[in-house]
Amino acid sequence: MKKHTLLDGFRNSLPISFDDMELLQKVFIHRSFLNEREAAALKFTESNERLEFLGDAVLSNAISHMLYQKFPEIDEGELTKLRAKLVNRHTLARIAKKLCLNEYLLLGKGERNSGGADNPTILAGAFEALIAAVYFEHGFKGVFSYIDTLFSPLIETAHLDHSHFDYKPRLQELAQKVFKEAPVYRLVKEDGPAHRKRFEVEVMITGEIFGTGSASKKKDAEQFAAGEALKKLKLKYKEHFPETPRWPGKNSL
Repeated sequence: MKKHTLLDGFRNSLPISFDDMELLQKVFIHRSFLNEREAAALKFTESNERLEFLGDAVLSNAISHMLYQKFPEIDEGELTKLRAKLVNRHTLARIAKKLCLNEYLLLGKGERNSGGADNPTILAGAFEALIAAVYFEHGFKGVFSYIDTLFSPLIETAHLDHSHFDYKPRLQELAQKVFKEAPVYRLVKEDGPAHRKRFEVEVMITGEIFGTGSASKKKDAEQFAAGEALKKLKLKYKEHFPETPRWPGKNSL
């Protein structure tokens, strides 16, 4: 194996430039490889673990920033849960495989023979090391842009998880408590081709519109409308809200 040359394909696949090949090489060096004679011949003396440490912090920072900006009305507890769904070894391992990091990993023979190239922990570590390397090459602005490209679709999916998506039953309960009347959802607009429909829904209580929502599915639009209604109800009728509800970001699909 010639030092670095095998990484040319990976470097060319990146949407960003990468000049420091020594740094990029280090991304793929698992600690088990350092015990191999080949590592000594190539003068590899450090694994990707220090990069992994830094990449974990950079990634957490960037994801926290993205969630904070994208969902301004979700409270700290929900933001923490969303971040945990995104920054965990299984999610990171899937991204690593999508980027083909497993094809470039340098592992000890024992680790490779035991399936190390598919090990979620090893893959997640390599991905975090890559994030650190991009940070060194392009600074926080550059790495943030790269992370945003990779994670924006995942953030949408995570937010639609129904464990975070119980606004309609909350509104039903509170509307009955405050107004003795159930909320009514009305489809305001439906547009777009069949495969890319957009639905706009409003929710009314006693004839007053309390929230609107827009989404690619009618039931999701209703959920966003209910979330906005919950926010307005809390501001207007604080005495009926001993607990702080979890708000969605309006129209954030």
